[in-house]
Amino acid sequence: MSSVETYVCLRCRAGYVPVKGSDGKSVVQCVCPPGTFQNTTANPKTCVPCTIGSFCPGGDPKARKPTDNIGGLPMSCNANDSTGLTTKSPRSTRRADCIAQAGYVLPATAGTAAQECTGSTYAPAFNRLRTCLPCQSGLAAPTDYTGAHDDKLAVCQVPPGKFWELNVVRDCPKGLYREEYVRTDNKTSIACLSCPEGWTTQNIGTPRRSLCNVLLPGYQVTGADNATSVNGLPVNTTADDFNPPATEFCPVGFYADGTAGFACVRCPYQATTLKNGSTSADDCVVPPGYFAKDTATGGVLEQCPTTPANSEVDGYYRPGWKSYKEVLSTSNGTDKCIPCGAGIMSTPMDADEMPGVAADAKAPASSASCYIKAGWGITFDPSDFTKFKAIKPCPANTYGVANTTYGLINAPCKACTKNLYSLAASTNFTACLNPGGFGYTSEGANQCPDGFWAAKDSMAPCEQCPAGRTTLYVPGNGTFQDAIEDCIVPPGSGIYNGNDTNPWSPTDPTNPNTPAKECPIGFYSSNDTLATDNKCKACPDNGSTTAPGSTSCTVCAAGYGIATGETKCSACPYGKFNLGTSESCNTCPQTTFNDFVGDGYLSNGITFRKNLKGPESCVPIHAQLPKPVGDRFGLPDAMFTETVDVSAAGDDKAKVAACVTACPANQCCIAEIEKSDSGITCKQARLAPLGASTADNKARMYYKLPPSEIAAASKNTTTSAKTMASGIYAICDIEAHKAAAAAGELGTSPDPTKVEAGRNSIDFGTAACKNAETCKAACAADAACWGFIYVPGSGFALRGGESWLGGRSFFGSPNGADLGALATSTVETW
Repeated sequence: MSSVETYVCLRCRAGYVPVKGSDGKSVVQCVCPPGTFQNTTANPKTCVPCTIGSFCPGGDPKARKPTDNIGGLPMSCNANDSTGLTTKSPRSTRRADCIAQAGYVLPATAGTAAQECTGSTYAPAFNRLRTCLPCQSGLAAPTDYTGAHDDKLAVCQVPPGKFWELNVVRDCPKGLYREEYVRTDNKTSIACLSCPEGWTTQNIGTPRRSLCNVLLPGYQVTGADNATSVNGLPVNTTADDFNPPATEFCPVGFYADGTAGFACVRCPYQATTLKNGSTSADDCVVPPGYFAKDTATGGVLEQCPTTPANSEVDGYYRPGWKSYKEVLSTSNGTDKCIPCGAGIMSTPMDADEMPGVAADAKAPASSASCYIKAGWGITFDPSDFTKFKAIKPCPANTYGVANTTYGLINAPCKACTKNLYSLAASTNFTACLNPGGFGYTSEGANQCPDGFWAAKDSMAPCEQCPAGRTTLYVPGNGTFQDAIEDCIVPPGSGIYNGNDTNPWSPTDPTNPNTPAKECPIGFYSSNDTLATDNKCKACPDNGSTTAPGSTSCTVCAAGYGIATGETKCSACPYGKFNLGTSESCNTCPQTTFNDFVGDGYLSNGITFRKNLKGPESCVPIHAQLPKPVGDRFGLPDAMFTETVDVSAAGDDKAKVAACVTACPANQCCIAEIEKSDSGITCKQARLAPLGASTADNKARMYYKLPPSEIAAASKNTTTSAKTMASGIYAICDIEAHKAAAAAGELGTSPDPTKVEAGRNSIDFGTAACKNAETCKAACAADAACWGFIYVPGSGFALRGGESWLGGRSFFGSPNGADLGALATSTVETW
C-alpha cells in the first residue's frame, strides 16, 4: 500500500463532519463542512459560519492527517481590498454566491474587482449583471449628481428643455422651457414652463428662460419707444441674462406681425381693427358701406355712392368688414362697392359703424339700402342670375309692389294668372278678372280641373260637378266647363241615384244634376256624352271585368273560362280554376316530391269540383307522405292486396313513378315503395271512396290532402317538409279492416309518447277528436298526423305514420274527373 490509514475516532465534535475511510464506515478525520471555517483561536477549536461578503469551501474532504486542511479558510468576494461585491446570506460556499452591491456589477473576469456604474448608468442592489444598465433614451444623470448609481429614478432624470410624456422624453414646444433636471416620478416632469405672456422661443427644447426672446405677433413691449428700445433704453434680447419685459396687446387700429420690433404699427388709410392683438396688416379693415381712397395726404375712407334726391341713378352698397387692400379704389368706389342692379336705386339705411360718427348715422352697408318705387318690380338679371334688375314700370296684365320697397328680393311683376288682365303700373291684384271655366282662388284665376266648372266673370271658385260626373278639360280653354250642363258621365260609369227605386236606372236619366258612379265588376259602360246611353250594362255570357269602372268585358267571371274552340265563357272543368282575371281557366299547379332515391317526383293537380275560382282547392293526385308523419302509413299488411311489378320501368326514379301512377284514378290508393339490395318493390292498398256522411255506419279513413302549391316534400334523411293542409280530406272505405282499425293497427298515434307506450295505442273520442270537425282542426295543427279514422261503435281517432328504413309511401287520390257525381261526396272540405 502507498499510504496508511489511521482510524482515529468514532464520532466528530459538533459542527464538524466526518471523513470516512476506505471501508466507507470508519472515521479517519473530522473537517469543517462547506459554508464554515475553523476558528483556531477558540478552545477547543470550532467550525463557525462563513460571514456575509465571504465564501467558505470547507475542510478538505480527503484530509487524513492533522496537518491536512481540516478547517478551511474564509475567502473574500472582493479582490485586493476592493468593494462592490457581497453575498445575500452567511454560509456561502463558492465564489458563484458573490453578487454585486447597489451601483456595481460583477467583474468581467472572476476573481477581479467589481465594476462601478458611472454617468447615466445604474445597477440595483444584489444583482448578477455583467454591465451597468443605461438610462432610457433621452434621460440622463444630472451633471452634478454624486449619489449612488443604484436608483433608476434618481440617476435617470428628464434634462433641461425636455418633458416626460407617456414614458417618452420630448422637447419642450416653442413658447415653453425648462431649466432644471427633474425625476420622472415628479409630477412636474410632465410639463414645461410657459414663457411670459407675449414671448416665445426660437426653437423647441429651450433650456433657459432667457431664451424666451421672440416677441409674439399681436403684442408690443409695454413702454416701447420704437423697434429696439423701451422707455428710452435699448434692449438686447440675445443676452444670457435677458429677462423678458412685460407686454400688452396691440390696441384697436394697430397691428404687429412679429417683424417690426417692440412697438405696434398704425393701420393705413384710417382703417381699424376689430379687436386688440391684431397680427397682420390684413387685419386692418374698412367698415361696411365704405371704401378706401388714395389722397395726396395718404388716403381716406368714403361712403359708397348712392342715388341723389329726385334722381333714378343706379345705387351702390357694400356689406361686411373688409381688408383695406380689398376695397382700395382707383376711382369713386364703384369698382369696390356692389351695384344694387340695373335700374335699382340706393340710399343709406344701415347703422354706420365707422368709429367716431354720430350714433344715428347711416351708411349703405347692405342690400337693405337698395330700393324701387311702387308699381315697379325686381327680378334676377337674365344675363347673370347672381344679380338683380328693376322692371319699371310693370307692363299690362301684371302688377308690381304696392309701396316703395327696400332690399334685394325677388319681387317680379306678377302676371294676372290664367287669363286675368290689368293696366300697366298696377300695384294691386284686384284689377284681374276671370274668363269662363276659370275659378277664382287666393292665387288668382285657375282653370277648373276635371269635374269642375265656373261661370264667366263670376270671380267665384270652381264648382264641383255632381258625384261621379266630369268635364271635358282642354288646357287653356274653359268653354267646355262654364256651366253645369257641361258635366258628363265618363266612360266606365253610369248614372246612379241611391234614392231611386232602381238606382242604376233612375227615372230622369238626362238630368245633369243626377250623380254617376263607377260600374261594379261584371258591368261596363262606354258612354262619353249625355247624348249616348249613360247606364251601366251587365257583362253577357258569364263574362266579367277586371276592375270597377271598366268600359268593356275583357275576362270571364271567376270559375269560368273560354274552352278551346269556344267563344263564350263556361264553367271551369275538373282540374282547373279561374280567379276572374283572364278569359281562360288555369290548370292546377304541379307538385314536386323528393322521394328517397333523391330525385323529384312531379304530380299533377286535381280538383273534386268544377267551376272553381282559385287554386286553393287543387291537390296533388299523388302525394308523398310528409316526413314529419313518417315514412309509411303504418297499415296492416293485409290491406296491401296489390303488388305492382316495376322491374322493367328503368332507373329508380322511373320505378317510383311507375309504382305511383299504377294507382287507379277512381280509388283511394296507398302505395308503399321499398328500396333494398335486390331493387325496388311496390305494393298497394286500394280502397273505395266513400261519402262524408257516416249514416251508412261504415268505417272510414280520412286522409289530409296537401294543397298543390304548398306540398309536403322531404327526403328520408332530412325533415324539411311543409305540412300545411289544404282543408280537403279524401274519405276511403275501411269497413273490411274495421277490426284492425279499432285495435289501433291502422296507423299509429301522432303522439310519440303514446307510441312508446305501445305501437297500437289509440284514443277514440278525445276532446280534440270527437267528431269530423274537431278531428280536422287537431290534425291540421299536428305535422305528425296524416289524418283520422272513424270506427262505428268506437268513434273518431287521430292517426300518424311510422318510420321505415329504405321506403316511402304515397297516397293516390281518387280523381274528381273520373268519379262523376260521386266526386263532391267523397271528400270533405272545411
